[in-house]
Amino acid sequence: MTDDTSRPISIRGHVRTAGPSLALVALVLLAGTVPALAAGQSDPAISVATDDIAAGETTAVPVVLTTAPNGLAGYQLELALDDPAVARFENASYPDSFGLTTDPVVSSDGGAITLEAADLDGQVEPGASDVTLATVELAGVDGGETRLTVASSQVDADGGGAVEPATTATTLTVTGDAGTEAAAANEASSPADASTSESGSAAGDGDGGSANAAGAQSTTAAEGPLPMALVLAALAAAAAFAASTARRP
Repeated sequence: MTDDTSRPISIRGHVRTAGPSLALVALVLLAGTVPALAAGQSDPAISVATDDIAAGETTAVPVVLTTAPNGLAGYQLELALDDPAVARFENASYPDSFGLTTDPVVSSDGGAITLEAADLDGQVEPGASDVTLATVELAGVDGGETRLTVASSQVDADGGGAVEPATTATTLTVTGDAGTEAAAANEASSPADASTSESGSAAGDGDGGSANAAGAQSTTAAEGPLPMALVLAALAAAAAFAASTARRP
């Protein structure tokens, strides 16, 4: 009898507790599903906004993770330029919020840069948006266009889950030509210098020619015609004196 009476109580007790337990499980599952759905709806991407720069100048551009649904533990990125003859990477810096960073590594030709940092203090919380990963310095080399791409990426969320952000190539435009502009500047200044030099030379030649001519005339007047005139006058006077002496009785 004891076993028969305890069995229904045990079943009823289990049945009574089963309803709330199932509801609680369903609520927990639903609560866990909402962030998962939100994460699925988001689309993390790495964005690099570039502005036109002039040859011979530098600019700083941010590298941004558009959204971090599950936070950010750390990342490693490699950015690349298609044509280092147009522009090149110079250096990069990291936000102070990252607790651990690696010095940027720039390739020998300046066409690629590797960035690496870790968010040790959990500064980037789940759901954060527009997270600046680094600021990259670009230098314009020569006029033209080149694509900037994310060559490789490894991004980890809090807890170690992998994040696969979308990447889109951007176009960097470099205006002008440092060599051409320098040559143009030289050419622009050369005619004026040449004109000044020529006018100075002409003025110098003219002044010198006038001075030389005046000197030549002065020398001729002093040493040429005047002494000859005196000689002729002396000869004429001597001839007249001789003639007058011959006529005397």
